[in-house]
Amino acid sequence: VSVDGLAAKSLLLVGYGNTSRRDDGAAAHILESLLLRLGMSPEVIGGDDDIEPGPGLKVLFLHQLAPELAELVAQYDTVVFIDAHVDGAGWAPLCWQPIEAAVEAGMVGHHLKPSVVVALAESLYGARPDAFMLSVLGHDFNFGEELSPETQTLAQEAVDRLVQVVHDHGRRPV
Repeated sequence: VSVDGLAAKSLLLVGYGNTSRRDDGAAAHILESLLLRLGMSPEVIGGDDDIEPGPGLKVLFLHQLAPELAELVAQYDTVVFIDAHVDGAGWAPLCWQPIEAAVEAGMVGHHLKPSVVVALAESLYGARPDAFMLSVLGHDFNFGEELSPETQTLAQEAVDRLVQVVHDHGRRPV
């Protein structure tokens, strides 16, 4: 796939979190806003479907990461995991960092880290995509669907970052 003479790299965006726990659902809000910026309807975010806004670009939202995701991750050149983090994690309010493949335990038994998904893609499928974490600081994890004002501001900054990532991978937002 090429755009404007540049080779486009395949890109997978994987948001995850609980949309019923306010800021924990920040990734869904971020992906919805991104899809709107790409000129697409964000209606399926939060469902079980994934969306392909164009060749080599897939957007997926999950409640939590699972080992089965490794097979899909292995099919892409670049994968960006999108989530919210809590204060005290040692991360900047808007955190962008590379992910190294590593098998490590999560904070709780049902929480799989992106580094483990990348390690599984490498060990099971021989694929090592460039992987990144994009996370925003969550301020309110109580029940509800709206983001806190502070996290909403960070979410918009995250969308700006993802628009640049999409552009860098050979796609033009509308």
